[in-house]
Amino acid sequence: MNKSLITIIIIVVSFVLLSLTAVQLYWVRNAITIEKANFENQVNTAVKVVIYKLEKLKTFNTINRNYNSHNRINSFLISMDSINNELYNDMLTMQGPEDFERIIQKSNLAQEVINEMIDGNQPFDIEKYLDVDILDSLLHQEISNQDIKTKFEYGVYSTSKGKMIFEKGEKHKSELMKEGFVFALYPYEFLEHPDYLMIYFPYEIRYLLKQMAVIIFISLILIVIILMLFIYVIKVIVWQKRLSEMKNDFINNMTHEIKTPISTISLACEALSDREIKKNQMLSDNYLKVINDENTRLGGIADKILQAATIEKDDFKLKREKVNIHEIIDSVINNIGIQVEVNDGKISCKYNAAKPVLNGDKMHLISVISNLLDNANKYTPKRPLIKVVTDNYSDGLKICIIDNGVGISKENQKKIFDKLYRVPTGNVHDVKGFGLGLSYVKAIIDQHGGKITIDSELKKGSKFCVFLPFSGKKVEE
Repeated sequence: MNKSLITIIIIVVSFVLLSLTAVQLYWVRNAITIEKANFENQVNTAVKVVIYKLEKLKTFNTINRNYNSHNRINSFLISMDSINNELYNDMLTMQGPEDFERIIQKSNLAQEVINEMIDGNQPFDIEKYLDVDILDSLLHQEISNQDIKTKFEYGVYSTSKGKMIFEKGEKHKSELMKEGFVFALYPYEFLEHPDYLMIYFPYEIRYLLKQMAVIIFISLILIVIILMLFIYVIKVIVWQKRLSEMKNDFINNMTHEIKTPISTISLACEALSDREIKKNQMLSDNYLKVINDENTRLGGIADKILQAATIEKDDFKLKREKVNIHEIIDSVINNIGIQVEVNDGKISCKYNAAKPVLNGDKMHLISVISNLLDNANKYTPKRPLIKVVTDNYSDGLKICIIDNGVGISKENQKKIFDKLYRVPTGNVHDVKGFGLGLSYVKAIIDQHGGKITIDSELKKGSKFCVFLPFSGKKVEE
């Protein structure tokens, strides 16, 4: 899978993901809008019932008051008949201006009493008619009946006075005036300056979101799942591409590594078939040595591939025995030392470990040390100076292999233990290998319950440290 195809797939999947997210957010927004409209409808219904009940109560009180007033007037009129008769009799017996003035004063007094008893012509005053305790009780009752479970503040605003004549709650006074629900009180009164009931819900948004919690939670979960799947798919695609490239590199390297000794063996065999060479024992022995060396080289290549395949098996088990790490290091150095000396290099050892014996698989531990020393030599192009240092700890042994080679960048240090991974060297292919060595090393160390670390900088060399416990076993075992 080429890079351009992967880019197209990422773009398409990203577009689909963004589209699905946008659609999901659109439906959530619509659901919130519907929930808000439903909330406003519930508030309107509740307050209309409250206003209706207040109007009904006012009408009842007015009728009752008027009824009582009429009864008082009727009683008073009966009394006034007596007063009128008395005034009439006084007028009949009137003898002078003083008597006339006394009769006029009696008549005015009777008129004032009647006017005080009849108050139907007085202007409407909301503070006189509105009972705030009843208003508070009705609001809480009707809002509760609409299943609205959130706090609210309210007030009564008089347009004639230009101010709030009553408020319940002062924390959100400005919001009550600007953002609150507004309803006309006593709408059946023909008033030039009507009064208004204002209601504000300070936690309206929180309440609506709480009502929508299930839908919002499910939407977020779906979006997160889709996003995680998208990331996972992209990682798998990138990993597959990388794995494909590593496999191709492995096949190419393996083909080259195998082809060279095969060609050499073929040429040596062809030479040995020559009669003149057969007569020369020295040349014959030389060609036989070449064949033997190349055959050994092929065996080494096969061993590396088999080692990598072996650790993949589920039934892979170590053959543990008492081994001396110092002896293993010495034997490996004895084999690889010639290659280091050819490059005008040197291997030095500093055995600080007083207890070099531990429980482990000798064959695999030899391969581990051999791989690490071989890498230290291969990645030091000029005069390799390799140091091997051992130290004891209370529960195990630490082995450090230090070189003065090309070093490894921080980015590549995270990947060098991956199978088939080789540190990029640009267009230079002078270092042979399959990318199996360090992955095999780490697997074997893990099987021994140990740990491998690296400390390296580009052009400043590398330091590989291996810790192996004396038991040679994983903690899980």
